[in-house]
Amino acid sequence: MKAQKMKLSLSNGIFSSLGLEKNFATIKWLGFENLEFNMKTVRTENDTAVHDAQQLLIASGLNCLTLHSATLHVKDEVEIHRAVYYGKISLEFARKLSAPIMTVHSNISKKLPQEIRRKCLTEVFGELNPFAKSLDIKLALENLSYASTGFGKNVDQLNEVLDIIDDGSMGITLDFCHALETKQTGNLISKYGSRICNVHMANKSHKPFTEATPELKEFLSALHDYEYTGSITLEIAHKTPIEQIVQTKALFDRILPQFR
Repeated sequence: MKAQKMKLSLSNGIFSSLGLEKNFATIKWLGFENLEFNMKTVRTENDTAVHDAQQLLIASGLNCLTLHSATLHVKDEVEIHRAVYYGKISLEFARKLSAPIMTVHSNISKKLPQEIRRKCLTEVFGELNPFAKSLDIKLALENLSYASTGFGKNVDQLNEVLDIIDDGSMGITLDFCHALETKQTGNLISKYGSRICNVHMANKSHKPFTEATPELKEFLSALHDYEYTGSITLEIAHKTPIEQIVQTKALFDRILPQFR
């Protein structure tokens, strides 16, 4: 049997200023086959928008491997219903786009006291978890950046979140950029290596990798040790020049086959 390899993908959030038709066309023009659909590219969240996105994706010929949920870091209990709405409409998009995995944040502010964090997490994911299961979509909790307003930047914080929301089915989206910035890469892989089902790939400050650094090689090798065959989703800064996107794609096209 031929060994599976990690799948290169591009977050369409990099082209969020474009309408979806041009957004998808640009990704296709760059030579990508796969994408992560980021909800920040949706101008209006309604049934018509879901259908339009589905038809445009089909016409593009691209594969939607993952979807990044719309996110609200709840600062007060009154915002819980809005966080639930964002999560559910994102799941509707994931279903229509045939994305089997949806990346989520904790949806809570890092400034909330522990008991309020617990209440908010329980209520938000008490609705999102069963809805995701009814659609056969796997949720994958992302590690956040040090600058994020959300809670969940290191193993201790992620463990607190998972102890409340996880029923055994929650996956992990490991954001390599965030892990580098928080110096948590080793800790995150050691703790969650077997649960990783999506990877957000960028250097610090969401700059692209245009060469294989020692940190990148070590990270990919660690993923390989856990027999990871999921998405390597390039999630790079909006202002990245096209020529650097091309260079980055060429780099990963060259090195990913080494890890199979």
